[in-house]
Amino acid sequence: LPLILADIQSQLVALALFSALSIHASRYYFRLLFAPAVFILFSTAVILLTIEGNEIASLYFFRITDKSLEVAVSTLLRCFSALSAFCYLILTTTLPEFVNSVRLKGFIREIMLLSYRAIQVLMEEAENLRISAESRLGFRGVRRWVRTAGLISYMIFLRSLWRIEKFEMAKDSRCYSGIFPSIKVEYGGKIYAFLIFFAIFLGLLV
Repeated sequence: LPLILADIQSQLVALALFSALSIHASRYYFRLLFAPAVFILFSTAVILLTIEGNEIASLYFFRITDKSLEVAVSTLLRCFSALSAFCYLILTTTLPEFVNSVRLKGFIREIMLLSYRAIQVLMEEAENLRISAESRLGFRGVRRWVRTAGLISYMIFLRSLWRIEKFEMAKDSRCYSGIFPSIKVEYGGKIYAFLIFFAIFLGLLV
């Protein structure tokens, strides 16, 4: 992050580098980027129209000044540069790898991993039940919506208990001893990172 916050050249390098690596790592990069990007663009628009300075353009009561344009561009680049770095971290780092890298105590690591797995099970069951209820028009009308929400909450509780019990049986059948194994993965994006960084470096020199 100090590199990203340094200057415009560093921000452009970070944006291009981490975006290319994220696209190489996963096709979900733009989908992951969409929600925060909308928030950033609206926030930048507010900055663009509210800072005083020498007027550059105007439309009715909206005015864009030289100061507002400078701050808006700087903020936009800084936000997207940092966001591309965080997206790369999210797309390429699993929770076990992250927990191992921060060197937490063993029992804290296992509690975090078990909680993460339980949340995944809960969200999966909730999504399946929601789709099932929508396909049966369970949310049509206020009274039906309340009744369906209550039934879904009850079924989520029961099915989550059933799934957790199956998860415990699966752990026991694999001789779980209190330590989750983690896979070390070697990523193949280093050559892409080097080529992109070298091309940008040559462009800055020219």
